[in-house]
Amino acid sequence: MDRRQFLISGIALGAAASLGVAGWHYSVQPNSDNRDWVLSAILPALLYDALPEDTTLAMAQLQRSKTAIADFIAFLPLSQQQELQQLFNLLAQRITELAFTGHLTTLSALSISQRLAILQQWRDSYLTTLQQAYHGLRELLYGAYYGQPEHWQPLAYTAPKFR
Repeated sequence: MDRRQFLISGIALGAAASLGVAGWHYSVQPNSDNRDWVLSAILPALLYDALPEDTTLAMAQLQRSKTAIADFIAFLPLSQQQELQQLFNLLAQRITELAFTGHLTTLSALSISQRLAILQQWRDSYLTTLQQAYHGLRELLYGAYYGQPEHWQPLAYTAPKFR
């Protein structure tokens, strides 16, 4: 993160803290629109090399992955569900998205390489919250994508057989 992004992030965090105190309480309420919006922005970046070249097939795989994520979230402990929902809600709000990304442009409008750079910044950040956001999203998204049997063959993976 360069100096300019750091300053913009600091200003955005300050504005979010001063304006969002009342709204913070409600940020753990499930909102599937926010989840879908964030997943639509982040999934293509994380799965860039794994997606097929055909746009129609890629969109179908992304949609199946979003459905798998929505199904899987219900099996997580309540505290993790709330943390994920809070992250989705924060990234869907313009002010906090600016604080998290350091970009004036929305996540979905950024190029894939810019989205990957943001995720790498989260991974390497000195802020534990950003590291948790990165690792939580990455594990959830990879698990949802690679948990689907149609993605096993390119990995030469075979499911274990139980008696």
